[in-house]
Amino acid sequence: MEYDRATARRERLERQRAIARKRRRTAAIGAGVTLVVIALLAGGTAAFGAMRGRSPLSPVASAPAASMPPSQTASAAKRASDAALKAASEGTITICAVGDLLFDLGPRRLIAAQGGKAPLAKVAPLMRTADLTIANLETTLSNRGASVAGKPANLIFNGDPRGVASLVDAGVDVVSLANNHAMDHGKIALQDTIAVLDKAGVKHVGAGMNSAQAWAPAILEVKGKKIAYVTATQVVPAYFDSGASRAGIANGKNVDKVVATIRAARKKADIVIVSLHWGTEQSYTANSAQKAQARRFIDAGADVVLSHHPHVMQGIDFYKGKLIAYSLGNFLFPYKTTEGRKSFILKFDLGPGGAKNVTATPVYLGEWGRPVPQTGSSARSILGKLATISKPFGTKLVIDGNIGRITP
Repeated sequence: MEYDRATARRERLERQRAIARKRRRTAAIGAGVTLVVIALLAGGTAAFGAMRGRSPLSPVASAPAASMPPSQTASAAKRASDAALKAASEGTITICAVGDLLFDLGPRRLIAAQGGKAPLAKVAPLMRTADLTIANLETTLSNRGASVAGKPANLIFNGDPRGVASLVDAGVDVVSLANNHAMDHGKIALQDTIAVLDKAGVKHVGAGMNSAQAWAPAILEVKGKKIAYVTATQVVPAYFDSGASRAGIANGKNVDKVVATIRAARKKADIVIVSLHWGTEQSYTANSAQKAQARRFIDAGADVVLSHHPHVMQGIDFYKGKLIAYSLGNFLFPYKTTEGRKSFILKFDLGPGGAKNVTATPVYLGEWGRPVPQTGSSARSILGKLATISKPFGTKLVIDGNIGRITP
């Protein structure tokens, strides 16, 4: 099925309405329980007063809600429900973030056999419940272009454009293109990728037809808040760097420019999310440059740093109340090692007080490299590893059933 912008917008609106209805129901139930408790307390107080010879109208019986007419009671319930809903959602958005997505190799064969939604089908219900879902698109979405010179053939990818249906179905709102595969098949394949994403209504950032486009943050509005997404890559193959009139990526080796972009975005947005493609492949440890730069990005105005490239998980850190994920690992990838197939869905609430309710849902990239939620011993193994590599930062991960709850 071909996914266009209208289809994507309609499906996302339906999901958002469903989430809103659920929240209203929850708030209404809470408000109703509160009113029932008030009524019971009022009735109980009156009865107790009568038993001791006191009038129900004496000061100890002070709950007028018990004698409200039905219309006023319903009105009070609605006001309480609205207030509870506002308190629960005001200033907070729920974010879901995942690692590297590859729609070539095994995922391309899966799409050919089962359709464009298949690669993320098993995790889509978990991802699309968030207000904002982010991923790194580690491939082009094109059937055109020539392989770039200077890279080994086994490291050149061109993903099936039909894979965009997976992004839409999983509720992915924005993807980073700032990585070492965005130009694997040259300018024409990058153009195709941008066109496919635009048609599906999925925003993108980190690559473009010139440096201005490559460096421009993606701007999204979620629950009345303006969000800027800034990305760049420090893994830059030859001919990938963008120029004034040359297609390419945002070169994150220019750390000062990343910082300047964050500061400029901070002036225009309520929330700034930063993502760097960086680090050492297959290393569970963030290097000293990653640590120093992540803190510098937060000092410049970033609210959260969500990154990738090592192809394995790296630890979760907190700095000044702000969340740092040095590597989210692979997420759709037929990776060569078992460890590289272990990953997680990072989910958290982001508000004025920083990241709260941070959780990790473990996944394993099984047949075709597609992510599958894990339970039991497999879930504990993946979460245990994430806990171990996060511990040096002072971060705590408590395994609660099949998810990890993360705190500073």
